[in-house]
Amino acid sequence: MKINKIEPAAPVIKPRKKVAAYARVSMETERLKHSLSAQVSRYSAMIQKNPEWIYAGVYADDFVSGTGTEKRDEFNRLVADCEAGRVDIVLVKSISRFARNTVDLLETVRHLKDIGVEVWFEEEGIHSMDGDGELMLTILASFAQEESRSISENAKWGIRKRYEKGEPHRGNLYGYRAKGGAMVIEESEAEVVRRIFRMFLDGDSCYMIAKELNAEGIPTYYGKEWNNRVISYMLRQEKYAGNCLMQKYFTESHVTHKLVKNNGELPMYYAEGTHAAIIDAETYRKAQEEFAARYGVEIKNGTAELATYMYHGDGKYEKPEFRFRRPQWSEEQRREHAEIYKSRDTCKRQRHHDLSLFIKCEGCGETLSAKVYKFTDGTKDVRWTCHWHNRVAPETPKPMDMRDGTLKKIICEVLGLEEFSEEAMTDRLTHISALGDRLTFHFRDGGTEQRTYAHEKRKRCPRRY
Repeated sequence: MKINKIEPAAPVIKPRKKVAAYARVSMETERLKHSLSAQVSRYSAMIQKNPEWIYAGVYADDFVSGTGTEKRDEFNRLVADCEAGRVDIVLVKSISRFARNTVDLLETVRHLKDIGVEVWFEEEGIHSMDGDGELMLTILASFAQEESRSISENAKWGIRKRYEKGEPHRGNLYGYRAKGGAMVIEESEAEVVRRIFRMFLDGDSCYMIAKELNAEGIPTYYGKEWNNRVISYMLRQEKYAGNCLMQKYFTESHVTHKLVKNNGELPMYYAEGTHAAIIDAETYRKAQEEFAARYGVEIKNGTAELATYMYHGDGKYEKPEFRFRRPQWSEEQRREHAEIYKSRDTCKRQRHHDLSLFIKCEGCGETLSAKVYKFTDGTKDVRWTCHWHNRVAPETPKPMDMRDGTLKKIICEVLGLEEFSEEAMTDRLTHISALGDRLTFHFRDGGTEQRTYAHEKRKRCPRRY
Protein backbone atom coordinates (compact mmCIF):
# COMPACT_ATOMS: atom_id res chain seq x y z
CA MET A 1 0.00 0.00 0.00
CA LYS A 2 1.41 3.36 -1.06
CA ILE A 3 0.63 6.39 1.03
CA ASN A 4 1.32 9.96 -0.18
CA LYS A 5 1.37 12.79 2.28
CA ILE A 6 -0.62 15.80 1.07
CA GLU A 7 0.72 19.02 2.47
CA PRO A 8 -1.78 21.78 3.22
CA ALA A 9 -1.96 24.43 0.49
CA ALA A 10 -0.27 27.69 1.23
CA PRO A 11 -2.80 30.31 2.29
CA VAL A 12 -3.79 32.62 -0.55
CA ILE A 13 -3.00 36.18 0.38
CA LYS A 14 -5.58 38.51 -1.12
CA PRO A 15 -3.98 41.56 -2.72
CA ARG A 16 -4.70 44.76 -0.86
CA LYS A 17 -7.00 47.20 -2.61
CA LYS A 18 -5.86 50.74 -3.39
CA VAL A 19 -8.60 52.92 -1.91
CA ALA A 20 -9.19 56.66 -2.35
CA ALA A 21 -12.00 58.97 -1.25
CA TYR A 22 -13.68 62.00 -2.87
CA ALA A 23 -15.14 64.98 -1.00
CA ARG A 24 -16.69 68.24 -2.18
CA VAL A 25 -18.38 71.39 -0.88
CA SER A 26 -20.01 73.97 -3.14
CA MET A 27 -20.09 77.20 -1.10
CA GLU A 28 -17.42 79.14 0.74
CA THR A 29 -18.64 79.30 4.33
CA GLU A 30 -16.94 78.50 7.62
CA ARG A 31 -19.39 75.65 8.27
CA LEU A 32 -18.70 74.03 4.90
CA LYS A 33 -14.95 74.53 5.26
CA HIS A 34 -15.18 72.55 8.51
CA SER A 35 -17.35 69.93 6.75
CA LEU A 36 -14.74 69.45 4.03
CA SER A 37 -11.84 69.12 6.45
CA ALA A 38 -13.90 66.68 8.55
CA GLN A 39 -14.60 64.52 5.48
CA VAL A 40 -10.91 64.47 4.53
CA SER A 41 -9.79 63.54 8.07
CA ARG A 42 -12.45 60.87 8.48
CA TYR A 43 -11.77 59.11 5.19
CA SER A 44 -8.00 59.29 5.65
CA ALA A 45 -8.31 57.57 9.03
CA MET A 46 -10.87 55.02 7.78
CA ILE A 47 -8.73 53.87 4.85
CA GLN A 48 -5.45 53.70 6.80
CA LYS A 49 -7.02 51.63 9.63
CA ASN A 50 -8.24 48.89 7.28
CA PRO A 51 -5.46 46.26 6.90
CA GLU A 52 -6.90 45.13 3.55
CA TRP A 53 -6.62 48.59 2.01
CA ILE A 54 -3.77 50.75 0.74
CA TYR A 55 -4.24 54.48 1.23
CA ALA A 56 -4.43 56.16 -2.21
CA GLY A 57 -5.34 59.63 -0.99
CA VAL A 58 -8.38 61.87 -0.53
CA TYR A 59 -9.40 64.11 -3.44
CA ALA A 60 -11.28 67.24 -2.33
CA ASP A 61 -12.88 70.00 -4.41
CA ASP A 62 -13.80 73.13 -2.51
CA PHE A 63 -16.37 75.77 -3.48
CA VAL A 64 -17.37 74.24 -6.84
CA SER A 65 -20.74 73.09 -8.13
CA GLY A 66 -21.57 69.42 -8.57
CA THR A 67 -23.71 69.93 -11.68
CA GLY A 68 -20.68 69.79 -13.97
CA THR A 69 -17.20 68.27 -14.05
CA GLU A 70 -15.20 70.83 -16.06
CA LYS A 71 -14.13 73.00 -13.13
CA ARG A 72 -13.67 70.17 -10.60
CA ASP A 73 -9.90 69.74 -10.81
CA GLU A 74 -9.62 67.13 -8.04
CA PHE A 75 -12.50 65.08 -9.46
CA ASN A 76 -10.82 65.00 -12.88
CA ARG A 77 -7.48 64.11 -11.24
CA LEU A 78 -9.20 61.22 -9.42
CA VAL A 79 -10.62 59.84 -12.68
CA ALA A 80 -7.19 60.15 -14.35
CA ASP A 81 -5.54 58.26 -11.45
CA CYS A 82 -8.20 55.53 -11.72
CA GLU A 83 -7.42 55.20 -15.42
CA ALA A 84 -3.72 54.95 -14.59
CA GLY A 85 -4.39 52.02 -12.19
CA ARG A 86 -3.56 53.92 -8.99
CA VAL A 87 -7.05 53.43 -7.47
CA ASP A 88 -9.27 50.31 -7.11
CA ILE A 89 -12.08 51.65 -4.89
CA VAL A 90 -13.47 55.18 -4.50
CA LEU A 91 -15.34 56.12 -1.30
CA VAL A 92 -17.92 58.94 -1.46
CA LYS A 93 -20.17 60.27 1.28
CA SER A 94 -23.25 60.53 -0.96
CA ILE A 95 -24.41 60.66 -4.58
CA SER A 96 -24.90 64.45 -4.39
CA ARG A 97 -21.25 64.90 -3.31
CA PHE A 98 -20.08 62.89 -6.35
CA ALA A 99 -22.33 64.59 -8.94
CA ARG A 100 -25.73 66.30 -9.11
CA ASN A 101 -25.98 65.78 -12.86
CA THR A 102 -27.52 62.38 -13.62
CA VAL A 103 -25.81 62.06 -17.01
CA ASP A 104 -22.33 62.94 -15.64
CA LEU A 105 -22.81 60.59 -12.68
CA LEU A 106 -23.83 57.55 -14.73
CA GLU A 107 -21.20 58.16 -17.43
CA THR A 108 -18.42 58.44 -14.84
CA VAL A 109 -19.54 55.43 -12.78
CA ARG A 110 -19.92 53.28 -15.91
CA HIS A 111 -16.49 54.34 -17.16
CA LEU A 112 -14.87 53.49 -13.81
CA LYS A 113 -16.74 50.18 -13.72
CA ASP A 114 -15.42 49.28 -17.19
CA ILE A 115 -11.83 49.78 -16.03
CA GLY A 116 -12.43 47.79 -12.82
CA VAL A 117 -12.83 50.63 -10.32
CA GLU A 118 -15.71 50.39 -7.84
CA VAL A 119 -17.46 53.40 -6.29
CA TRP A 120 -18.99 53.11 -2.81
CA PHE A 121 -21.72 55.61 -1.87
CA GLU A 122 -21.81 55.55 1.92
CA GLU A 123 -25.13 57.20 2.80
CA GLU A 124 -27.12 55.30 0.15
CA GLY A 125 -25.28 52.02 0.77
CA ILE A 126 -24.68 51.47 -2.96
CA HIS A 127 -21.68 49.72 -4.53
CA SER A 128 -21.40 50.32 -8.27
CA MET A 129 -20.31 46.71 -8.96
CA ASP A 130 -23.53 45.27 -7.49
CA GLY A 131 -26.17 43.97 -9.89
CA ASP A 132 -28.87 46.49 -8.93
CA GLY A 133 -26.39 49.27 -8.20
CA GLU A 134 -26.91 51.17 -11.48
CA LEU A 135 -30.70 51.13 -11.20
CA MET A 136 -30.54 52.61 -7.72
CA LEU A 137 -27.96 55.13 -8.88
CA THR A 138 -30.23 56.31 -11.72
CA ILE A 139 -33.17 56.81 -9.38
CA LEU A 140 -31.25 58.52 -6.60
CA ALA A 141 -29.18 60.67 -9.01
CA SER A 142 -32.42 61.99 -10.51
CA PHE A 143 -33.49 63.03 -7.02
CA ALA A 144 -30.11 64.75 -6.48
CA GLN A 145 -30.45 66.64 -9.77
CA GLU A 146 -33.99 67.72 -8.92
CA GLU A 147 -32.76 68.89 -5.52
CA SER A 148 -30.09 70.98 -7.26
CA ARG A 149 -32.75 72.52 -9.54
CA SER A 150 -34.93 73.32 -6.53
CA ILE A 151 -32.03 75.00 -4.69
CA SER A 152 -31.22 77.02 -7.82
CA GLU A 153 -34.84 78.17 -8.26
CA ASN A 154 -35.07 79.17 -4.61
CA ALA A 155 -31.85 81.21 -4.92
CA LYS A 156 -33.14 82.92 -8.09
CA TRP A 157 -36.45 83.72 -6.39
CA GLY A 158 -34.64 85.39 -3.51
CA ILE A 159 -32.42 87.44 -5.85
CA ARG A 160 -35.40 88.60 -7.95
CA LYS A 161 -37.35 89.61 -4.85
CA ARG A 162 -34.41 91.80 -3.81
CA TYR A 163 -34.36 93.30 -7.32
CA GLU A 164 -38.07 94.15 -7.02
CA LYS A 165 -37.28 96.04 -3.81
CA GLY A 166 -34.47 97.94 -5.56
CA GLU A 167 -31.68 96.10 -3.75
CA PRO A 168 -28.90 95.47 -6.30
CA HIS A 169 -25.99 93.08 -5.94
CA ARG A 170 -23.02 94.91 -4.40
CA GLY A 171 -19.71 94.08 -6.02
CA ASN A 172 -16.38 95.67 -6.83
CA LEU A 173 -16.21 97.85 -9.94
CA TYR A 174 -13.43 100.11 -11.21
CA GLY A 175 -14.01 103.33 -9.26
CA TYR A 176 -15.89 101.58 -6.44
CA ARG A 177 -15.26 99.13 -3.62
CA ALA A 178 -17.91 97.07 -1.82
CA LYS A 179 -17.66 97.87 1.90
CA GLY A 180 -20.23 96.91 4.50
CA GLY A 181 -22.90 96.15 1.89
CA ALA A 182 -22.46 99.53 0.15
CA MET A 183 -20.56 100.75 -2.91
CA VAL A 184 -17.94 103.28 -1.78
CA ILE A 185 -16.09 105.53 -4.25
CA GLU A 186 -12.37 104.83 -4.71
CA GLU A 187 -11.31 108.39 -5.47
CA SER A 188 -8.03 107.64 -7.29
CA GLU A 189 -9.92 105.44 -9.78
CA ALA A 190 -12.98 107.70 -9.89
CA GLU A 191 -10.84 110.51 -11.33
CA VAL A 192 -9.80 108.18 -14.17
CA VAL A 193 -13.48 107.38 -14.83
CA ARG A 194 -14.33 111.10 -15.06
CA ARG A 195 -11.39 111.61 -17.39
CA ILE A 196 -12.55 108.79 -19.69
CA PHE A 197 -16.00 110.39 -20.05
CA ARG A 198 -14.46 113.84 -20.69
CA MET A 199 -12.11 112.51 -23.35
CA PHE A 200 -14.89 110.61 -25.09
CA LEU A 201 -17.19 113.65 -25.19
CA ASP A 202 -14.28 115.75 -26.49
CA GLY A 203 -14.09 113.45 -29.54
CA ASP A 204 -11.49 110.83 -28.60
CA SER A 205 -12.20 107.24 -29.63
CA CYS A 206 -12.21 104.32 -27.20
CA TYR A 207 -8.97 103.14 -28.80
CA MET A 208 -7.21 106.50 -28.29
CA ILE A 209 -8.42 106.77 -24.67
CA ALA A 210 -7.06 103.30 -23.89
CA LYS A 211 -3.78 104.11 -25.62
CA GLU A 212 -3.28 107.30 -23.58
CA LEU A 213 -4.03 105.57 -20.27
CA ASN A 214 -1.59 102.77 -21.13
CA ALA A 215 1.09 105.29 -22.10
CA GLU A 216 0.78 106.88 -18.64
CA GLY A 217 1.05 103.50 -16.93
CA ILE A 218 -2.44 103.61 -15.39
CA PRO A 219 -3.58 100.00 -14.71
CA THR A 220 -7.08 98.57 -14.99
CA TYR A 221 -8.94 97.06 -12.02
CA TYR A 222 -7.11 93.76 -12.59
CA GLY A 223 -3.74 95.44 -13.16
CA LYS A 224 -3.76 94.85 -16.92
CA GLU A 225 -3.62 97.18 -19.94
CA TRP A 226 -6.65 99.06 -21.23
CA ASN A 227 -8.30 98.31 -24.57
CA ASN A 228 -11.15 99.82 -26.54
CA ARG A 229 -13.62 97.13 -25.45
CA VAL A 230 -13.05 97.86 -21.73
CA ILE A 231 -13.49 101.60 -22.35
CA SER A 232 -16.72 101.01 -24.27
CA TYR A 233 -18.15 98.97 -21.37
CA MET A 234 -17.22 101.68 -18.87
CA LEU A 235 -18.85 104.40 -20.97
CA ARG A 236 -22.07 102.37 -20.93
CA GLN A 237 -21.98 101.50 -17.21
CA GLU A 238 -25.01 103.17 -15.55
CA LYS A 239 -23.54 102.56 -12.07
CA TYR A 240 -21.15 105.48 -12.61
CA ALA A 241 -24.22 107.76 -12.58
CA GLY A 242 -25.39 106.30 -9.25
CA ASN A 243 -28.06 104.06 -10.79
CA CYS A 244 -28.35 100.31 -11.31
CA LEU A 245 -30.05 98.25 -14.02
CA MET A 246 -30.67 94.83 -12.50
CA GLN A 247 -31.04 91.45 -14.21
CA LYS A 248 -29.16 92.39 -17.40
CA TYR A 249 -28.13 88.75 -17.52
CA PHE A 250 -29.58 85.55 -16.10
CA THR A 251 -28.40 81.97 -15.61
CA GLU A 252 -29.54 79.77 -18.46
CA SER A 253 -29.77 76.56 -16.42
CA HIS A 254 -28.70 75.14 -13.07
CA VAL A 255 -26.70 72.53 -14.98
CA THR A 256 -24.71 74.70 -17.40
CA HIS A 257 -24.52 77.84 -15.18
CA LYS A 258 -24.15 79.82 -18.44
CA LEU A 259 -24.92 83.54 -18.22
CA VAL A 260 -27.01 84.85 -21.13
CA LYS A 261 -28.08 88.40 -21.97
CA ASN A 262 -31.62 89.30 -20.96
CA ASN A 263 -33.33 90.31 -24.20
CA GLY A 264 -36.79 90.49 -22.70
CA GLU A 265 -37.10 86.92 -21.44
CA LEU A 266 -37.24 88.21 -17.84
CA PRO A 267 -38.15 91.62 -16.35
CA MET A 268 -35.39 94.12 -15.61
CA TYR A 269 -35.42 96.66 -12.79
CA TYR A 270 -33.89 100.15 -12.98
CA ALA A 271 -33.16 101.66 -9.58
CA GLU A 272 -31.98 105.28 -9.30
CA GLY A 273 -29.80 106.68 -6.55
CA THR A 274 -28.67 103.30 -5.21
CA HIS A 275 -25.18 104.61 -4.39
CA ALA A 276 -22.94 107.65 -4.73
CA ALA A 277 -22.40 108.78 -8.34
CA ILE A 278 -18.98 109.40 -9.90
CA ILE A 279 -20.37 111.37 -12.87
CA ASP A 280 -23.56 113.45 -13.07
CA ALA A 281 -26.67 112.28 -14.92
CA GLU A 282 -26.29 114.88 -17.69
CA THR A 283 -22.75 113.76 -18.54
CA TYR A 284 -23.88 110.13 -18.66
CA ARG A 285 -26.83 111.02 -20.92
CA LYS A 286 -24.59 112.93 -23.33
CA ALA A 287 -22.09 110.05 -23.42
CA GLN A 288 -24.86 107.61 -24.40
CA GLU A 289 -26.12 109.92 -27.14
CA GLU A 290 -22.58 110.39 -28.46
CA PHE A 291 -21.89 106.64 -28.35
CA ALA A 292 -25.15 105.88 -30.18
CA ALA A 293 -24.52 108.52 -32.86
CA ARG A 294 -20.86 107.65 -33.31
CA TYR A 295 -21.29 103.88 -33.61
CA GLY A 296 -24.78 103.70 -35.09
CA VAL A 297 -26.48 101.83 -32.22
CA GLU A 298 -29.73 102.32 -30.29
CA ILE A 299 -30.26 103.56 -26.74
CA LYS A 300 -32.24 101.15 -24.56
CA ASN A 301 -33.14 101.70 -20.90
CA GLY A 302 -31.08 104.89 -20.94
CA THR A 303 -27.88 103.12 -22.09
CA ALA A 304 -26.43 102.74 -25.59
CA GLU A 305 -26.25 99.23 -27.01
CA LEU A 306 -22.82 97.64 -27.44
CA ALA A 307 -21.28 98.37 -30.85
CA THR A 308 -20.41 95.14 -32.65
CA TYR A 309 -17.62 96.83 -34.58
CA MET A 310 -15.77 100.05 -33.82
CA TYR A 311 -14.62 101.28 -37.21
CA HIS A 312 -12.65 104.53 -37.46
CA GLY A 313 -11.91 104.86 -41.15
CA ASP A 314 -11.31 108.10 -43.01
CA GLY A 315 -14.49 107.76 -45.07
CA LYS A 316 -12.75 107.15 -48.39
CA TYR A 317 -13.60 103.47 -48.73
CA GLU A 318 -17.32 102.80 -49.19
CA LYS A 319 -18.02 99.14 -49.84
CA PRO A 320 -21.71 98.46 -50.70
CA GLU A 321 -21.81 95.12 -48.86
CA PHE A 322 -20.06 96.54 -45.78
CA ARG A 323 -21.88 94.63 -43.04
CA PHE A 324 -21.19 96.99 -40.14
CA ARG A 325 -22.82 100.38 -39.66
CA ARG A 326 -20.32 103.20 -40.04
CA PRO A 327 -20.01 105.39 -36.90
CA GLN A 328 -21.54 108.83 -37.34
CA TRP A 329 -18.41 110.92 -36.87
CA SER A 330 -17.93 114.28 -38.50
CA GLU A 331 -15.55 114.33 -41.46
CA GLU A 332 -13.09 116.39 -39.40
CA GLN A 333 -13.06 113.79 -36.60
CA ARG A 334 -12.49 110.98 -39.08
CA ARG A 335 -9.59 112.78 -40.76
CA GLU A 336 -7.94 113.59 -37.42
CA HIS A 337 -8.28 110.00 -36.21
CA ALA A 338 -7.04 108.57 -39.50
CA GLU A 339 -3.94 110.75 -39.41
CA ILE A 340 -3.16 109.68 -35.84
CA TYR A 341 -3.68 106.02 -36.69
CA LYS A 342 -1.40 106.22 -39.73
CA SER A 343 1.38 108.26 -38.16
CA ARG A 344 4.68 106.49 -37.50
CA ASP A 345 5.17 108.60 -34.39
CA THR A 346 1.85 107.81 -32.67
CA CYS A 347 1.07 104.33 -33.97
CA LYS A 348 4.09 102.17 -33.12
CA ARG A 349 1.96 99.02 -32.83
CA GLN A 350 1.56 98.97 -36.65
CA ARG A 351 5.32 99.19 -37.32
CA HIS A 352 6.38 95.60 -37.91
CA HIS A 353 8.98 96.46 -40.58
CA ASP A 354 11.48 99.26 -41.24
CA LEU A 355 9.29 100.77 -43.99
CA SER A 356 5.92 100.32 -42.26
CA LEU A 357 3.61 103.37 -42.59
CA PHE A 358 6.24 105.11 -44.75
CA ILE A 359 5.32 104.28 -48.37
CA LYS A 360 2.07 105.79 -49.64
CA CYS A 361 0.04 105.23 -52.78
CA GLU A 362 -0.40 108.47 -54.75
CA GLY A 363 -3.66 107.19 -56.24
CA CYS A 364 -5.67 106.28 -53.13
CA GLY A 365 -3.59 107.87 -50.37
CA GLU A 366 -3.29 104.67 -48.34
CA THR A 367 -0.03 103.27 -47.02
CA LEU A 368 1.36 100.16 -48.67
CA SER A 369 1.13 96.89 -46.75
CA ALA A 370 3.87 94.32 -46.24
CA LYS A 371 3.47 90.79 -47.56
CA VAL A 372 5.98 88.16 -46.40
CA TYR A 373 7.01 85.28 -48.71
CA LYS A 374 8.82 82.27 -47.25
CA PHE A 375 11.08 80.07 -49.40
CA THR A 376 12.27 76.49 -49.15
CA ASP A 377 15.83 77.53 -48.30
CA GLY A 378 14.56 79.19 -45.10
CA THR A 379 14.87 82.78 -46.37
CA LYS A 380 12.10 85.38 -46.40
CA ASP A 381 11.21 88.13 -48.83
CA VAL A 382 9.10 91.16 -47.82
CA ARG A 383 7.16 92.90 -50.60
CA TRP A 384 5.12 96.08 -50.42
CA THR A 385 1.72 96.29 -52.11
CA CYS A 386 -1.39 98.50 -52.07
CA HIS A 387 -4.51 96.50 -51.18
CA TRP A 388 -6.89 99.48 -51.42
CA HIS A 389 -5.95 100.90 -54.81
CA ASN A 390 -8.33 98.98 -57.08
CA ARG A 391 -11.26 99.68 -54.78
CA VAL A 392 -10.63 103.36 -54.16
CA ALA A 393 -8.74 104.72 -57.21
CA PRO A 394 -8.83 102.15 -60.05
CA GLU A 395 -8.49 104.88 -62.68
CA THR A 396 -4.88 105.63 -61.62
CA PRO A 397 -1.81 103.41 -62.13
CA LYS A 398 -1.41 100.93 -59.27
CA PRO A 399 1.98 100.90 -57.50
CA MET A 400 4.13 97.92 -58.40
CA ASP A 401 4.65 95.17 -55.83
CA MET A 402 8.07 96.24 -54.56
CA ARG A 403 10.70 94.18 -52.79
CA ASP A 404 11.83 95.48 -49.43
CA GLY A 405 15.52 94.92 -50.19
CA THR A 406 15.36 96.73 -53.55
CA LEU A 407 13.55 99.68 -51.97
CA LYS A 408 16.20 100.00 -49.29
CA LYS A 409 18.97 100.05 -51.92
CA ILE A 410 17.20 102.88 -53.79
CA ILE A 411 16.76 104.78 -50.49
CA CYS A 412 20.49 104.41 -49.81
CA GLU A 413 21.29 105.80 -53.31
CA VAL A 414 18.98 108.81 -52.84
CA LEU A 415 20.31 109.62 -49.34
CA GLY A 416 23.94 108.71 -50.07
CA LEU A 417 24.11 106.01 -47.42
CA GLU A 418 26.49 103.03 -47.46
CA GLU A 419 23.93 100.87 -45.66
CA PHE A 420 20.25 101.32 -44.83
CA SER A 421 19.35 103.15 -41.61
CA GLU A 422 15.73 103.69 -40.54
CA GLU A 423 16.80 106.58 -38.30
CA ALA A 424 18.59 108.37 -41.15
CA MET A 425 15.61 107.78 -43.45
CA THR A 426 13.06 109.29 -41.03
CA ASP A 427 15.39 112.18 -40.15
CA ARG A 428 15.59 113.34 -43.79
CA LEU A 429 12.36 112.07 -45.38
CA THR A 430 8.71 112.52 -44.41
CA HIS A 431 7.54 109.64 -46.64
CA ILE A 432 7.84 107.96 -50.04
CA SER A 433 4.94 108.00 -52.52
CA ALA A 434 4.45 105.45 -55.29
CA LEU A 435 2.51 105.56 -58.57
CA GLY A 436 3.06 102.70 -61.02
CA ASP A 437 6.85 102.24 -61.18
CA ARG A 438 7.57 105.85 -60.10
CA LEU A 439 8.87 106.59 -56.59
CA THR A 440 8.83 110.12 -55.19
CA PHE A 441 10.98 110.87 -52.15
CA HIS A 442 9.59 113.71 -49.99
CA PHE A 443 12.28 115.49 -47.97
CA ARG A 444 11.62 117.29 -44.70
CA ASP A 445 12.98 120.55 -46.16
CA GLY A 446 10.19 120.51 -48.76
CA GLY A 447 12.16 119.11 -51.70
CA THR A 448 11.36 115.99 -53.73
CA GLU A 449 13.31 113.53 -55.87
CA GLN A 450 11.96 110.87 -58.25
CA ARG A 451 13.30 107.46 -59.14
CA THR A 452 12.04 104.60 -61.28
CA TYR A 453 11.60 101.28 -59.52
CA ALA A 454 12.93 98.22 -61.33
CA HIS A 455 12.60 94.68 -60.00
CA GLU A 456 15.83 93.08 -58.91
CA LYS A 457 15.79 89.36 -59.68
CA ARG A 458 16.06 87.10 -56.69
CA LYS A 459 18.91 84.61 -56.76
CA ARG A 460 17.69 81.07 -57.28
CA CYS A 461 18.33 78.67 -54.46
CA PRO A 462 19.37 75.09 -55.25
CA ARG A 463 16.55 72.60 -55.36
CA ARG A 464 16.24 70.16 -52.53
CA TYR A 465 15.67 66.53 -53.35
